[in-house]
Order: sequence, then structure tokens, then C-alpha cells
Amino acid sequence: MRNTHLYTGLLLIPVCIYCLFWFIPANVVPPTSEDDISPGLIPMIAVGTGLIMSVLMAFHAWRQGPPTGDQLDDEFGSEATGIDGRVLLNGLIWAVGSTIAWYLIVHVGFEPSMTLLLAAIMLYVGVRKPLSIALNSVLMPIVLSQAAWYFFTTEMPAIWR
Repeated sequence: MRNTHLYTGLLLIPVCIYCLFWFIPANVVPPTSEDDISPGLIPMIAVGTGLIMSVLMAFHAWRQGPPTGDQLDDEFGSEATGIDGRVLLNGLIWAVGSTIAWYLIVHVGFEPSMTLLLAAIMLYVGVRKPLSIALNSVLMPIVLSQAAWYFFTTEMPAIWR
């Protein structure tokens, strides 16, 4: 895991720097409230925390030194196999599902598309009780949409608005 942590930290550091100094400032409007709190405050805090954690992870992995004996993989031990077909299939399913969800959100709206996505995810992971699927997949998008409105005054995309 030393190499994984080292390379992950080294990959995330420039991504976080890019987000902190260009992506977030270029895509967030200036503050317009009485308190002059920028809408980019929370994303900047989140990415700044990610940057600090990435630096710490890379530094710790670098200082740890090469693995010896039983330290080959501290998460899985001798069972570590790396990426296999199942992992790649799950990644492909995630990518296709995310693309479909994005297109549905843009063209249909948040609530109906997330209802379909949540129902599909629940079926995929093995939930078979129709009441659980119906309640979760219908109520959660409505609750999230209402929370986004009441907490952030942000409307989720919908064709009826």
C-alpha cells in the first residue's frame, strides 16, 4: 500500500492545487450576500482539506520506506490481487450509469432521473423488497431536492420548472 498511497498523494496534490487556484475561482460567482460569504467557500475548504490530506499521505508513505516481510499489503495481506475483471466491470457499470444519470438529469430533471437510478442501484446491490425500493427511490430525490432549496436556495434541474 505504500506505493499506492505515495502515487495517490502525488496525483491528488496537483489536482487540488488546480482546483484551488483556477477551477473554483473561475467558476464561482463573487459574493452577493450581506455577509459577503463567497459561494466558493465550502468547495475551497473541502479541496484545501483534500490538499493537506494528500500531502500528509504522500509524505507518510515516502517516510515509511519500502515494505518488508509481512508488510506487502497492509489492507489485504497475501490476498491482494490488484485490479481484476470484476473491478473493471464495476468501474464500467459506474461510468455508464453516471453518464446515463447525467443525461437524464439534464433532459428530464433531478427527481425522476434519481428515482430511476436509485431503484436500479438498489436492485443491483440485491435489495428485493418492493416497499424499500419504492420508498427510498422516490423519497430520497424529493428530500435532497428540498434540502438543496432550503439550505442553499438552489433549484435542482427539472423540465417542469
